[in-house]
Amino acid sequence: MFISKFGSEASWYCACYELSFTSGPVAGKKMVVQSTSTGGDLGSNHFDLNIPGGGVGIFDGCSTQFGGLGGQRYGGVSSRSDCDSFPAALKPGCNWRFDWFKNADNPTFSFRQVQCPAELQL
Repeated sequence: MFISKFGSEASWYCACYELSFTSGPVAGKKMVVQSTSTGGDLGSNHFDLNIPGGGVGIFDGCSTQFGGLGGQRYGGVSSRSDCDSFPAALKPGCNWRFDWFKNADNPTFSFRQVQCPAELQL
């Protein structure tokens, strides 16, 4: 999973974080993410999860690359079946949002920086 993170780029670029969710349908779940871009619109200790179907937000490069993916700019598509219209490479990520992430809407979490797993090392 890749994220956008606020702060000094030198301090976080390609860094990995373990998120421990504390609210909503994902409370008790953990995931490791890697920071890959700035989030100029983000506050301190704020992470944007880049999930296919999760909305394009303020920096909309996906619509240019993949065409109209549907859904709201902020919030994305509203059901798992909406993922069926996505390009094949994006469908698993969109489905993950509804399967593992339970379509959670901005759940709270604690985080800590961790060593990046081999799957995320550049």
